Amino acid sequence: MSHTFSPDGRWQSVLDRVGEVVDLDATARRFGALQRARKLRSAADLLRLALFYGPAGLSLRAAAQAACEAGLSESLSDKAVLGRLRRMGDWLEHILERLLADIGDQLGGRLALVDGTVVFSAGPGKPGFRVHALYEPALGRFTDFRVTTDRVREAAALTRLVPDRTMVFDRGYARVRNIADVLAAGSDVVTRIGWRSLPLCEADGRTRLDLLGALPETEAVLDRPVRLVGLDAPQRLVVARLPPAARAAAEKRARRRSNRKSHRMDPRSGIAAGYLMLVTSLPAERCPAAEVLSLYRSRWQVELGFKRLKSLGGADGLRASDPALARSWLLAHLVGAVLTEEFASQIAGLSPQSNAA
Repeated sequence: MSHTFSPDGRWQSVLDRVGEVVDLDATARRFGALQRARKLRSAADLLRLALFYGPAGLSLRAAAQAACEAGLSESLSDKAVLGRLRRMGDWLEHILERLLADIGDQLGGRLALVDGTVVFSAGPGKPGFRVHALYEPALGRFTDFRVTTDRVREAAALTRLVPDRTMVFDRGYARVRNIADVLAAGSDVVTRIGWRSLPLCEADGRTRLDLLGALPETEAVLDRPVRLVGLDAPQRLVVARLPPAARAAAEKRARRRSNRKSHRMDPRSGIAAGYLMLVTSLPAERCPAAEVLSLYRSRWQVELGFKRLKSLGGADGLRASDPALARSWLLAHLVGAVLTEEFASQIAGLSPQSNAA
C-alpha cells in the first residue's frame, strides 16, 4: 500500500479522485486543518503529508523530508509536521466519509457484513481506537468505516444502515437495540448469540426460552420461532452443533477466556461453546436454516478484509501515543485503504458496478 502514495506521478490520480467528492481547500479551512498557508501552501499538500505519515509508513522526520523532496516545502521540521497532523483528524474523517458515501451510492448487493476491530495504542495508558466497518461481498470491499475510541462498544448504529439488506453480525452485536435498529432501517439481520446474550422467549412471547435445554443433541439443525423481550417482530432461532474438532477448539477458547479473567468457567458456557447459535429476522420460506448458516459463515470475508488492512496496510498498531496524532495516523490509513482498493479494482478491470452482478 505504501507505494501508492510515494512521491511520483500517481499522486495526481489520488488528488483527482479525492477532488471529485471534497473541496479540499474549503474543507481544510472549515475543519481547522489549514490555518495559515506557510511552509505547506495548500490542502492538497496537507493531504499528501498525511498519506506520507500514514499509509506510506514514514516517521515524522521522514515525512518532513519526503515533503521537501516532493516540492511541497523548502524546509519543514518534524515538529511542524506533528503540529499539522494533530489538527487534521476531523478533516481526514470528513474526506473518508465523503469517499465512502460515494462508494455507497453505487450498486451493491443484498448482503452486508458488519464487524469491528481494535487498533491498539502505542503507549501505556493511552486510548486505542475501534474501527467499525461494513464489508459488501458483492463489491469485494469495505464500504463504511467509523472510528471511535476502543471504549465505545460495537453497535449497528455506528455503521451505515440502508433498506433491503441482510446485515450479518458477530455475537458482539447481539443486543435487542442493534436488531431493532436494523429492522427499523428496513433490513433483515443474522446475528450470532451467546447463551446469555438475548432475552429469548417462546413463540407466544410470554414464556422464557430455555436455550440450553433446546440445544440439539444430534447433527440436526434447530430452527424454531422465538420472540425477543422488547421487540414486537418475530425472530427465528437457528442452531447447529459444531463438528467435534471445532467443538473442542471452541470449548478450549472458552476456558482460556475464563482463565484470563481469573474466573471459574460456568459449565453452561462450555456446553454452549460447542454450538453455532444464530437469531435472524429472515422468514423460513425465504431463507431456510441451511442458508442462514451459510450467510453467517460468509463472515470470513470481513475478517480477511481486516487482515489485509492491518497486515498488508500497516494499520496493525498505532505508532503514536499522542491521541490526536494517532487518530490522524489511523484515519489517513483508512483513506489510503479506500483509495487503494478503488484503484486496484480499476486496474483489474472489476468496476463496482460490474462486480455487483
